[in-house]
Amino acid sequence: MQIFQQLLSELDRINPENQIDYINKYRQDKIKEIADLTGRDFIIYVSDFKKNVPQLGLLNSITWEDKTCFVDLVENLKGHEVDIFIHSPGGSAEATDLLVSLLRENFDNIRFIVPNMAKSAATMMVLSGDEILMDEKSELGPIDPQIQINGNFVPAQTVIDGFEEAKTIIKEKGPEILPAYLPLLNKYDLHILQICENARKLSENLARDWLTQYMFKNDKNKKQKAKKIATQLSSHKIYLSHGRPIKIQDAKKMGLKINDLRDNIQLRNNIWELYCIIEIFLDRSPIIKLYENNKGTFLIKQIPVQPLPQKPKI
Repeated sequence: MQIFQQLLSELDRINPENQIDYINKYRQDKIKEIADLTGRDFIIYVSDFKKNVPQLGLLNSITWEDKTCFVDLVENLKGHEVDIFIHSPGGSAEATDLLVSLLRENFDNIRFIVPNMAKSAATMMVLSGDEILMDEKSELGPIDPQIQINGNFVPAQTVIDGFEEAKTIIKEKGPEILPAYLPLLNKYDLHILQICENARKLSENLARDWLTQYMFKNDKNKKQKAKKIATQLSSHKIYLSHGRPIKIQDAKKMGLKINDLRDNIQLRNNIWELYCIIEIFLDRSPIIKLYENNKGTFLIKQIPVQPLPQKPKI
């Protein structure tokens, strides 16, 4: 069933002035339908991957600013079980830690639904769930931290490895080789190695602790399983690219608790319809983040409008 094309065709038959109203009603009806089907509360947290404005910061990332909206999302949900529909490129591990704590204080059972992508710190958030709902369209990602150096994001592990390699070669070949490595050493702050190591440990430790406490809480080997998965996901040497997709079969093989959406066709189709209408909504608006629940809470963040420069008064 070509849902995305079908929705676009339907919108083409509607007066442009009424399209956003149509999209809003379709999305809200679909949320209610999913919540009625599962019997669980339902939260949406979606970022637009395409609306990244470097000069304004990583607006589509998980940040501290998400806290206020998440507080509203959970405030009027009185159930103990919730499904969280997430589509995000990731962001701050520290902000993710805060949001996970907020969710876990309010719900006893959390399922994360990944209709398309939950990458980096969003993968970390997903690991705090009791289980993950995926199908062949879903992807997670490695959780090795990326450090901003001179305006560019680089894997923390490659910085650590680069220094270790330089140290080994200088030790083996003597100080005469040092000038060849001075440009590399001079490029970094003196504390960058410790910053990289702390970031790596934080991502791995959070993932391990959440897996132990939630997803594997009833498993007699929970600590060993959690440590193995967290170590694997945080290894840049295994995945070689921070953007590399971890697909449903990879996640199952790893040992994560995966609920395959293909085993529930009705739920699967509803989830994908919801994702498609949200993608269209984001494409046709300046919205960069969407927060919503099945009780009517609806919040958005938009790309800030930059004021025009004022002409100097003479």
